[in-house]
Amino acid sequence: MTPTAITHVRYVALGVRDLAAQVEFYKDVWGLSPRESDTGLQYFGAPATQDPHILRLRASEFDRVDLISFAVPSAKHVDSMAAKLRGSGVRLISEPGGSAAPGGGYEFRFFDHEGRTIEIKSDVENVLAVELPERDWHPGKLSHVVVNSTDIEAAARWYGEHLGLQVSDRLADRMIFLRGDNNVHHTMAFAVAPHVSLNHVAYESRGIDEYLRASGRLIRSGLPCVWGPGRHGPGDNTFAYFSDQSGFVAEYTTALQVVDDWEKWKPRIHPVTPEWSDQWGTANIRNPEPFVGRPDPGVHDAPPV
Repeated sequence: MTPTAITHVRYVALGVRDLAAQVEFYKDVWGLSPRESDTGLQYFGAPATQDPHILRLRASEFDRVDLISFAVPSAKHVDSMAAKLRGSGVRLISEPGGSAAPGGGYEFRFFDHEGRTIEIKSDVENVLAVELPERDWHPGKLSHVVVNSTDIEAAARWYGEHLGLQVSDRLADRMIFLRGDNNVHHTMAFAVAPHVSLNHVAYESRGIDEYLRASGRLIRSGLPCVWGPGRHGPGDNTFAYFSDQSGFVAEYTTALQVVDDWEKWKPRIHPVTPEWSDQWGTANIRNPEPFVGRPDPGVHDAPPV
């Protein structure tokens, strides 16, 4: 298997029915930084990343996932991945070319095997990344994204064969974690569900104290915690999940496992036990419904922008 050129998830784009409510949530409640906006579009950034934005919201008739954008190092990688996908019969939505989004860049888009719109992007105009102060509750950057699939084994094979993402671990037969060209445990994961949908988007805090301050702030405000606060077994990261105004799940996390040498790493199959799902034993009872979500109306329907 060819090693992947994907370094991280650059941003996630959501179509939402109530744009104003979602903008208020991610700005005032969740703590992201509003960046550029356009008619029906709002971009959000975060302090500890060079990416010009990590979340895009678009006014839409339906709540849906517009796209998931992956970062690669150069235009050469964009071109080679597009050629590989095209040669494998994958349907390209757009050919490699310049981007009109804030930060510009060089990109192309395609449908994956289950109809999600995926973007591969390089050469954006980076912004200055700064370390958040101690005890600052705001999320610093995008950590990872988890999506639901009716066949996680087929999904992992597809992303391995076509994008080079490799399996880092499994959670029994329920989840598969995939790594990119970096040293963190997972960049993306697939979870079992009866339909294609978003499971959650994870945003990283500076450290455990900051993660707890962010989580506690929302709990104290009365926003129900879907699951958490706790610490997972797979990936060893902390978790606290909340639902946004469209019902999408957002996670505060930190301390995702760092792997120094992938050559020595052997993927494991983790058990589904209360002690391993939450090592600390501090989380509330998990509500599965928000994670499964509704069938995504954006499948096989590329966003207009």
